[in-house]
This record gives sequence, structure tokens and C-alpha cells, in this order.
Amino acid sequence: MQTQTYPAAVARSIAHEMADLALERGEGMTRKDFQDLGYTNEQIDSYSKQAAQIHSRLSVRRVR
Repeated sequence: MQTQTYPAAVARSIAHEMADLALERGEGMTRKDFQDLGYTNEQIDSYSKQAAQIHSRLSVRRVR
């Protein structure tokens, strides 16, 4: 019996997805915006704080 190999699963980072979407739009996004993109209320509630922290970290430009 030969076993079939499958590609490694890629972990999904919902918080990073949410932060990237906000960065791409260049503005804050509302709950409705995320719902329209297919996110559930549970996902929004669970990951919004982390997404905001990621967004803040990525959007800060360091000036020398």
C-alpha cells in the first residue's frame, strides 16, 4: 500500500489579514466592512485588538 503525500498546511493569520486589508485601504475598517469580506463576528471580536496592534506597528514610519 502506497501512502499519498499532501502539501504542508499553511497556517492562517486572521489578525494579519485584517491588518493588511486596513493598510491596503489606507483607512480604518468597520465591523460591517469585515463582515462584507466574509469575516464572522467571532473572528472580528477575537482578532480585532491584535489586528490593530499589527496595523499600528506596520503603519509607523521611522524618520531619522
